[in-house]
This record gives sequence, structure tokens and C-alpha cells, in this order.
Amino acid sequence: MDDESHRKNSSAALKIALVALGVLVLLGVVQAATAGTVGIGALSIQLRDEPAPTTTQRTALPGAGLEAALGGATTDGDVPTSAPEKVVTGSWKQARGLLTVEVTKVESVSGRLRVHVTAINASTSKMDMPLASVSATDDAGLDYTASLSTSKWSASVPKGNSTSGYLELNQRPGPDSGVLTLTFAGIVGQLAPTGGSVSVSGIPLPK
Repeated sequence: MDDESHRKNSSAALKIALVALGVLVLLGVVQAATAGTVGIGALSIQLRDEPAPTTTQRTALPGAGLEAALGGATTDGDVPTSAPEKVVTGSWKQARGLLTVEVTKVESVSGRLRVHVTAINASTSKMDMPLASVSATDDAGLDYTASLSTSKWSASVPKGNSTSGYLELNQRPGPDSGVLTLTFAGIVGQLAPTGGSVSVSGIPLPK
């Protein structure tokens, strides 16, 4: 009787062990299929290669700085200036006393006139040639003034020296305009010309 009970107990234990083994095998198969490994912790075996991590590298343009390296930088070029459509170059000058005014170039920029001027002060005292007192007339009877906002002119001419710049006139010449007379009035200085003005005439206009 005891032997029979022992055999039954041994048979039951064997069945339990086989079931447990089958469950472990099944879990191993599932683990291999899903995770690509078999085992636990340090005893696990890698069955397939893991994909290598990918990295993305941004290359910044020289001088673009951190923002460009991060992909958020933009570079702005210089703001373009209006280019002259027509140009006349030469030398038209007038001297009064120790002051000489010379026009070297006239440009048509968006239809308006840009007059390049050099003032030469040969005296021993500085002279001031205010931009607000500059005026011009043409042979068609049109009158002009110099724009205070867009002209590039230094009003002060040092003694024994010269200054150069350009005057942008406030309106467009007419179809019959051919030549221009430019006048600097209100010239101030100890040795300024008598009457405080100099006019340069016969300046051709670009067509």
C-alpha cells in the first residue's frame, strides 16, 4: 500500500515538473519572439542585433553662430540702395574768393537728381555751407531744393581743406530740362565769398 502511494506521489510530482518545464519553454519562446533575448538578467542571450541609434548633425555656415547650428538662423544681406539709371560725369566749377565749388557727377536716381559736389576752402578760416540754403534751377524754369533727409553733405569746410558729398534734389526734372544751375547761399565764415553765395551753371542733366 505504501509503495503504491509512493508511486502515485512520484507520478504526480513528475507531471507537475513537466508542466512547469513546458510553461518555461513557452515563456522562453515568447520572450525570444518579442524581445529577441532568452534568459534573465546576466544569463540572457541576445538572439538578434539591435539597430544602431541614428544621429542627425547640422552643419552651420561659417560665421552663422549658434542659431545657425540649431537651424534657426537667417542671414540678412545689406539693404540694397537705389542704383542710378543715368549718369553724367565731368567737371563744372565756380570760384569766388578763396572758395571753389565743383560738380563732378549728376545721377538720375528714381527720376530725381543726385548732384556730387566738392567744396575747396583755400582760406585760413573754416567756412560753413548750410544744406538748407542750397537751391537749383534748370533751363526749363523748374526750381529745386536739396533734400535734408537723403542728401549726404557736411556743411563745414575746414580751413585749407575740402569736403565732398552729394545733394539729392527734391523733384524730377521735366522733359525739356537740359542744364542746371546749382547755388550755395548763406555761406558763413570770416573769409567767405562776398555776398555769401556761389553758383555753378551749365551742369548737364542725364537723359
